[in-house]
Amino acid sequence: MELHRLWVEQAAGGVRADFAGATLTDLMLDGACLRQAVLRDVSFLESDLAGADLSGADLTGADLRHVNLLGADFTGADLTDTNFREAWLADANFSEARIFHTSFDKANLRGSRTVEALVHGASFANASLAGAQFNQSSIYDSNFAGADMAETKLMRARLQSCRFNQALANGVDFSSASAQDNDFTGARLDAAKFFRASLVRCKFIRASMAGCIFSEADLSFADLSEASLSGSRFAGANLTAANLAGAVLQGARELTAQQLMTARTMATTVLPNGTQGPYLKGSGAERPKR
Repeated sequence: MELHRLWVEQAAGGVRADFAGATLTDLMLDGACLRQAVLRDVSFLESDLAGADLSGADLTGADLRHVNLLGADFTGADLTDTNFREAWLADANFSEARIFHTSFDKANLRGSRTVEALVHGASFANASLAGAQFNQSSIYDSNFAGADMAETKLMRARLQSCRFNQALANGVDFSSASAQDNDFTGARLDAAKFFRASLVRCKFIRASMAGCIFSEADLSFADLSEASLSGSRFAGANLTAANLAGAVLQGARELTAQQLMTARTMATTVLPNGTQGPYLKGSGAERPKR
């Protein structure tokens, strides 16, 4: 570790740490400098790495299950196939990291930062992500099912083919995100922000979405069947071919006749004024009752 510190500082006699394949369980390494270290296939089971500097490190295939990584820095690290299951990662920094096929199942990532990162095929199932940030990250084919995403920020993120089924995501912020073909079935998204988000072909089946902001969002071909959208705002939103069968729009605001005419409303749709659909032009049902 001392030789690696010297190497990081470009001092004489320094040697880059290479622990590839090592078993380093139950160690106290809080605050350790492992920047750019080679940690492929390392096992850190039950160790303490709180506040450690792992920026630029190669952690491909590493096993960090149950590890304390509170406030650790993974900026620019390679986390391909890394296992963080049930790890403590609150306030950790994953910005610009490579996160491919990485497991964060049941991990605590509250307040963590994953900004401008590449996240492909990762799993955050049942993880705690409250207050976490994924702004401007590219997130593809990843699993957030059952995760606690309250107040999580994904502003200007690029997401595709991700699963948010049953996620608890009240107050989540997808503003200006490009988020086509994602599945939010059964998710709780009350008071979520989707301002100027592209949500083309997304599934919001049976989702709870009261008080959401969809202003200028693209919901074309989205499936909102049986979703609760009461009190949500839709100013300038594109609802072309959006499925609103069984959706509850009572109290929804800033909807126009043209928007509802281009969407698919059924007899089971509850319109903004509280009446049953389908929407009929000239009915005034787009205006909530005062």
